[in-house]
Amino acid sequence: MKKVLFVVHTLQMGGAEKVLLNLLKNINKEKYEITVLAIVDDGIYIEELKKIQPIQYRSIFPAFFKESRANKEAKYHKLSNKVMSMIWKWYIRMMKYFPRMVYRMGVKEKYDIEIAFLEGKVAKVVAHSTNPNSQKIVWIHTDIHNVSGIPIFKNAKDEKKTYQAFHKIVCVSNDVKQQFMKKTGIKDHIFVQVNPIDSSDILEKAKEELPPEYQTDQTVVISVGRLVKEKGYDRLLEVHKRLCEEGLIHEVWIVGEGREREGLEEYILQNHLEKTVRLVGYSSNPYCYVNRADIFVCSSRVEGLSSAVLEATILEKPIVSTQCPGASDILGENGEAAIIVENSTEGIYEGLKQLLASKELREEYKEKIKKRSRLFEIQHAISDIEKIIDC
Repeated sequence: MKKVLFVVHTLQMGGAEKVLLNLLKNINKEKYEITVLAIVDDGIYIEELKKIQPIQYRSIFPAFFKESRANKEAKYHKLSNKVMSMIWKWYIRMMKYFPRMVYRMGVKEKYDIEIAFLEGKVAKVVAHSTNPNSQKIVWIHTDIHNVSGIPIFKNAKDEKKTYQAFHKIVCVSNDVKQQFMKKTGIKDHIFVQVNPIDSSDILEKAKEELPPEYQTDQTVVISVGRLVKEKGYDRLLEVHKRLCEEGLIHEVWIVGEGREREGLEEYILQNHLEKTVRLVGYSSNPYCYVNRADIFVCSSRVEGLSSAVLEATILEKPIVSTQCPGASDILGENGEAAIIVENSTEGIYEGLKQLLASKELREEYKEKIKKRSRLFEIQHAISDIEKIIDC
């Protein structure tokens, strides 16, 4: 039996973390002895992970070593924002300049395979493994050429050296692979592997009845994701306001939580959208909301392979998606199964307007997406991932 270590940053709500749960629930546990190491002991998925036996869970830093803990979302402590900001800066410095020390703090055993299940911080820690005999694999979930946020690499040379430490690089879409090669110059040992999606679980949970306050006769446009700038929900609300003013009345539901909530709430109040926009918040079952909706929209500025779009595909929803990495992998070249639009506010407006204006077009895309959804059976993806791990 091979000893396998999966490393993540946290187990907070996010596409990659959810993908990891799907993978761990379905992987052959008779072949692998699995440990999951979170750099920061934080996240809504921790308890769910602990239920997957016999997988072990460990962490390095406590929950306050997280960016959101340095601002208004400080939930687990009574420290001042100033102190939390100092702690956060110290943490980033550790990750940036002393990743081997972080690795040694968290990894106390020898593993046959060490998997960084995210790019950036996680990749840097695993790349500085002190185990010369382990096979090292990194998962790239996003377009690293256009990713924003706090720089974790000292320079481009440091970034390239980090990824060169891995024996295999797994990209979640062809677009992500192309952008990765463009950014790093690395071209060997790169695999493209679609994320595993548990369609049976999604379809079963979709049957759950919605809370009474979500009963409506209006056309519903839905999106699922973290409330962060990358998801483009500011653009979606701007488009919603414009379409309502043009007479295409509908509701927008956004299922997810994040640091942009306050800004979105302020926009909703300022533009009197309280009756047509619902910020649902985090839900352990977003599928019942998606199942009720008439249209799914991905307004993201940046993606790797959107798990939310994959799930909407399983639920056979007409989809409007911005042209970002992974969209073509899910929805087909030239948007054969959905409307793929320019990655801009205007693009989202044009695509959403088409579907809101025509029920017949929505039905047409529902039929198209049915055929596409069959491509994403979970056992195919799990089998391919095990081959990557084993070979």
